Amino acid sequence: MNYDVKKIANMTRIYGLIIIFSNIVAIIVPVSISTPNWLLQSEDMRIWSAYISKSNLSNICILPAFLIPTLVCYFYSKNLFKNKDNLMKKIVEIPSVYSLSSVIGWNVYYFLELPFVFYAKATMGIQIKMVLLSSWAFALISGMTAWTVSYLFIELLNRSILLPKIFPEGHIKYSKHSVHPKFSHLLIFCFIISSVFPILLLLSANVISQVNAGNPVEYNMIIISLLFLVFAFIITISLSKIIINPLGSLTKAAENIKNGDYKSRVKIVTADELGMLADSFNDMAVSLEEKEFMRDTFGKIVDPEVRDYLMKESRNVERKGEVRKVTILFCDIRNFTAMSENMSAPSVVTLLNKYFTELGKCITNHNGIINKYIGDAIMAIFGAPVDSKNSSLDAFLAAKEMIQTLKLINQDFKKEGLPEINFGIGIHTGEVFAGIIGAENRMEYTVIGDAVNTASRIESLCKTYRVQLLISENALRFIKEAEGSEADGFKLVDNAPIRGKAEPMKVYTV
Repeated sequence: MNYDVKKIANMTRIYGLIIIFSNIVAIIVPVSISTPNWLLQSEDMRIWSAYISKSNLSNICILPAFLIPTLVCYFYSKNLFKNKDNLMKKIVEIPSVYSLSSVIGWNVYYFLELPFVFYAKATMGIQIKMVLLSSWAFALISGMTAWTVSYLFIELLNRSILLPKIFPEGHIKYSKHSVHPKFSHLLIFCFIISSVFPILLLLSANVISQVNAGNPVEYNMIIISLLFLVFAFIITISLSKIIINPLGSLTKAAENIKNGDYKSRVKIVTADELGMLADSFNDMAVSLEEKEFMRDTFGKIVDPEVRDYLMKESRNVERKGEVRKVTILFCDIRNFTAMSENMSAPSVVTLLNKYFTELGKCITNHNGIINKYIGDAIMAIFGAPVDSKNSSLDAFLAAKEMIQTLKLINQDFKKEGLPEINFGIGIHTGEVFAGIIGAENRMEYTVIGDAVNTASRIESLCKTYRVQLLISENALRFIKEAEGSEADGFKLVDNAPIRGKAEPMKVYTV
């Protein structure tokens, strides 16, 4: 997968600038919130405010809020480019990691300020309860503000720019211990930021003002505020379920389809965008089911390897091919015409189907493909379209298994009252043209060349020499080259004349 390292590096720098910007906003937001008069009038708070102003304590303590996120961003970005997998797994975690670094920075700010608070208590005799509460509230609001601003901006840029480039086909990867909030967590966090904090802040300020003014606390307002929070939480959870449950069903159905269950469907429970998505998903599932049915049927008409080759390659190399060295195997039933005259058509079909099925397994077991059935004959190819280390040896081993399998087939035929059959097998190795051949509206993958004709002629000589298997000298030469092959078991049958060839050809059997 290609990705622009320079562009990613530039984006991580922009993300770092967003972190700095979000921390500046995090300082402005708490400061801009009106401080209650009772807090400003407190003698302890006036002493503390004067102390931190004189000593520049605020500037010292607030430094980690900027320094820690900067260091985290720097080292995390540097670690991204150690290897490709590391980059792909960690790039999606940047929004969470960068934004959480701001929260850590503001926590450090609070704990860094604590020793100075206790020092002020010891030297100036102030009560630090309200000081600690004010400092904690400032750090909390600032941290949550920085997290919200930085996460939303970085996540938006990450989804819009980086992730589509790095994962153009999806399959976004997370590391084993990834930091990435779920959608439900984000909704709850938004509820806390938009509802809990403002209501509790306003409510506490109102209650404390009433207490300091000597007025009775209005418990009705507290109850109403808490009820609003409960209702808002229920609405948030409900909205989360409304969105997440259909998405979960879609994800499960997609996994089922990925695993081959094309009948998987999603229930339509709404007419909104999620309902439209579910409808589109179900339409897609129906289309995939139909295509898989056609693909499966296609694989029964032609060899599955040829099917996959056609579906993959024909888009780019349609009606093109290549010259390849392959081994051709022809197998033909002896006296089939005379035998079939005494059988009913259904019996002939039953016999051929069982015969072709069992012999087809022998061919595919040894990396061969059945190119076509010619009446009762089989034409098989070894070495195309899928390469073979030694196509001649594969064809020979397939032929040996076919001979053994025929004995078992005949035993079954005898039990079923069907006639026993015999065949002849011819094997030859040579160069052929292999590719997609045919008319515009009907094509097939096949091989054409002298080697095909020669293999067919050799197979027909099995009748003449009364053997089940004949192998050309060229095929035998490649079989002998294979390590551990049974080359010593072959014997010369004849220097046989081949119809259509000027010179005779040596043929062998076992």
